[in-house]
Amino acid sequence: MNQATLATGDRRLTSDVYEHDFDRKALNTLKRIPAFPFIVRKMNEMGFERMSRIACTGSYLRITPRNFPELYQLLQQACDILAIDKLPLFYVEPEGTTVQSYALGVEQTIIVVNRYAVDFLSQEELLFVIGHELGHIKSEHMLYTQMASYFPALSNAIGNVTLGIGSLATSGVELALLHWSRMAEFTADRAGLLTCQDMGVATQTMLKLAGLPEKYVERAVMDDFIAQAREFDDYNYDNLDKLAKVLSTLNRTHPWTVFRVAELLKWIDAGEYAQALGHFLTDSSMPVRAKPSMSN
Repeated sequence: MNQATLATGDRRLTSDVYEHDFDRKALNTLKRIPAFPFIVRKMNEMGFERMSRIACTGSYLRITPRNFPELYQLLQQACDILAIDKLPLFYVEPEGTTVQSYALGVEQTIIVVNRYAVDFLSQEELLFVIGHELGHIKSEHMLYTQMASYFPALSNAIGNVTLGIGSLATSGVELALLHWSRMAEFTADRAGLLTCQDMGVATQTMLKLAGLPEKYVERAVMDDFIAQAREFDDYNYDNLDKLAKVLSTLNRTHPWTVFRVAELLKWIDAGEYAQALGHFLTDSSMPVRAKPSMSN
């Protein structure tokens, strides 16, 4: 499997090259909420990051160059492509009957994939998933992601120490935080595509994330899925449809899968994906990966 390399200096890949406007706007809205700085401070005081790290170390199997060399090589390759110098810790979670992965940690970042993902996804699809999680890390999503994960406990704690007043202050933050968390997935999807550099791989991974049984993953299904994504994109400009999307995803941690594919296709169609790939340069020892598939 070939690796991509990035030039040093002003052409080194930075997260602003691929960050989605939905992500930027939602985060700016979140940061403008008056209660937000107070909640960030409480989050740091409560030590959620340390608790998460201990839970991973105590429950999951850490991936190392010795025990899972192929998986560890995928992590190294993805970090090379996205210009991430400090590799996160990498764990396999034993639970789950669907593909699952996540990243956590600010001081010490961690990526977790479940055993089902390792068994069900191809090497290229795992590269997309790992690149997706690294996209969160590179865009410095991790503090806010932790807040979204632990917000119910955080809100209760703030309410207790402020005699309930703090709970009122956190209600608006919770909605804005969860909305941002969903919008951040679009940025991470772009990082995943830059990592695997094949829209066909990204689409097939999305199909599997959506729960499609392996025996139905074939070209005709992919073509129909892409057509469905392009049809879905036609609804983006009507205010009523936008409202329906927001209301329908309020209780979800991720946007609709078809919506995510539609946004990747839009990024490609606008030529912005090709511009982002312009940050990948070839040298004699580490050639750029095979030319990205643009046919989808």
